Amino acid sequence: MQTMPFSQARAHLAEALRGVELAQEPLLISRRGQAAGVLMSLAHYQQLAGSSAGFSARLADWRAQYSQTLDESNDFTSPRDLSEGRDFSW
Repeated sequence: MQTMPFSQARAHLAEALRGVELAQEPLLISRRGQAAGVLMSLAHYQQLAGSSAGFSARLADWRAQYSQTLDESNDFTSPRDLSEGRDFSW
């Protein structure tokens, strides 16, 4: 992650933002040698923030997105082995 002093980031904000968008890597902004903030592209922010939906909602979205693929592959239709198994005795 690159670091840029606040004064330089303020003076060259357009260039810094363009660089963040192209590199898809956040830019650390420092003030008096200490980390003060981060500049990142909107796409990277949305990826980190994700949705506020819970696990079940995200699972439902995933299933809706990949339902056709799952139906075609039949990999997830029967996760159990339905055979009678092996003989066992103590």
